[in-house]
Amino acid sequence: MARGSLPDVGQKIKALRTERKLTLDGLAKASGVSKSMLSQIERGLTNPTLATIWSLTQSLGIDISSLLGEAGNGADKAPALEIVKSYQTPEIQSADGKCTLRILGPIDLVSHTEWYDMRLEAGGKLNSDGHGSGTVEHLTVLEGSLWVKNGGAKRQLEVGDTARYEADVPHVIENKGDSPARALMMVITP
Repeated sequence: MARGSLPDVGQKIKALRTERKLTLDGLAKASGVSKSMLSQIERGLTNPTLATIWSLTQSLGIDISSLLGEAGNGADKAPALEIVKSYQTPEIQSADGKCTLRILGPIDLVSHTEWYDMRLEAGGKLNSDGHGSGTVEHLTVLEGSLWVKNGGAKRQLEVGDTARYEADVPHVIENKGDSPARALMMVITP
């Protein structure tokens, strides 16, 4: 696989499932991912969300980096310029569909630094449990306005405003406006 190209997650999942002598139904039950979705992923007809990849890797007993990482002997030199096309950028979507997080950061930094392009529809809300101890989030509003609640503090952010707050406690980001809002969010874990 050429460095910088999208890994064939579906083929890797199918190979791991076959190696472990699991049927589609068996992996679907173990992971909580529907059999039809799993079949589409394996055939390359859909790109799984990070949450789906997480469920599958946990069920297969591997970590995400081994699924998304590149095979090779380590002799490849990093490219001088790597481009990730828009359609290759993974997304996480809330259950109600009102919040979409496009994952902008590279997967190998996810345990320390994550950054997202966040879109919240009118009335959208992102409720988060506390992350790891010492985690801080930085949220910069690009369009619309957002409310951030952290502990007892609750503040409104307008275009261009940045909020920095402890994220190792439950916190909420909410769009109380009538139009969509967009922000960049960075999560830093010590």
